[in-house]
Amino acid sequence: MKAVIVPSFGDSDVLRVIDRAEPRPAPGQVLIQVEAAGVGYVDVMARKGDYQPLSEPGFIPGVEAAGTVAAVGEGVDGHWVGQRVFALTGRGAYAESVLAGVRDVVRLPEGVSAAHAVALGVNALVASLGLERASIKKGERVLVRGAGGGIGLMAVQLAALSGCEVTAITSSPERSDRLRDLGVAHVQDRTAGQDGSGNTYDIIVDPVAGADLGRYIEMLRPNGRYLLFGAAGGVPAPDAFGSIMTTYHNSPTLFAFSLNSVDADTVGAAAAELFSQAARGDLRAVIDEQVPLAEAHRAHERLESTPVFGKLTLRP
Repeated sequence: MKAVIVPSFGDSDVLRVIDRAEPRPAPGQVLIQVEAAGVGYVDVMARKGDYQPLSEPGFIPGVEAAGTVAAVGEGVDGHWVGQRVFALTGRGAYAESVLAGVRDVVRLPEGVSAAHAVALGVNALVASLGLERASIKKGERVLVRGAGGGIGLMAVQLAALSGCEVTAITSSPERSDRLRDLGVAHVQDRTAGQDGSGNTYDIIVDPVAGADLGRYIEMLRPNGRYLLFGAAGGVPAPDAFGSIMTTYHNSPTLFAFSLNSVDADTVGAAAAELFSQAARGDLRAVIDEQVPLAEAHRAHERLESTPVFGKLTLRP
C-alpha cells in the first residue's frame, strides 16, 4: 500500500510517500480501506516533533480516517466487514489502509460520505464535547476565534443550533456570507481591525491562542467560560493567563480541552450523534479541498501558510 511517513522532523518537505505492506489487524482491531483522511494542526505538530504521543520519527501521520472495513482481528464480530465507518486512529491515517481499535470506530449513516465524515470528525467532536463541558445554554453570547478553520466552523454551527447568539472572527470579508449561512449572527473581519472587542461574551471558543489570549479572556462576562482548543496562532506567553486574576471577581473559567481526555464510549456516542445531525442536514461538513495522498506535503503547506475555510482532506 501507499503511505506517507515522517522520516525526520521538520518542514512539510520532509513528508515522503512510500510503499509498505498492508497491516494485519490484531485482536480487537479492524482494517479500514481509507477513502478519506483528515489533515489538521495536530498532524503539523506531529511532523515538527511537537506532539508528545508521536515523539519519535518514522511514523505515518493522521489521526482520523473514513472508509470501509476490509478485515477484522480476533474477537471482533465479522459483521463489521464491509461497513462504512469513521475511525479515530491516533496515527497511520495517511495511507491506503489503516488499523483502528473497534471501540474507536463508528458506523456512517447513509448520506454522509467519507470526506464529509473526516471534515466533521475530530473538529466536530472537539467543538461538541467542549461546548458540552462548558454547559452551553440557549440565549448565551458566544464568540468564536478562527471561525473559518475546522474547529471554528463546527463550533459556530453547534452554538447556533443550541440557540446562542454567535459572533465569528475570520480573516476575510468574503467569508461573511458563508458564515452567516451557517447560523452566525455577527461576523468580525480581523483584517479590518475587528476583533470582537467592545462586547462581552458568555463563552469564547479559541483554537488560536497566541499573543492575544489574555485580551480575549478579559472579554468574558461574569461567570463566562473560555474554551481553549489548541494553539494554531502559537503558544501564549505565561503572563497571558494573568487575565484570569485581573478578572477574578467575574469568576471566569478556563477549559483547556483535548479529545484525548475523553473515554472511547463517550467519543463514540458523540460521533454517532454528530453524523446523525449531518445526515439530517442540521450540521454541515465544510471541505476546503480534497488533496491526493501523494500531495500531503501541499496540504500541510496550505494549512500553515494560507487561510483555509473548513477542512483539508486527503484521498488515496
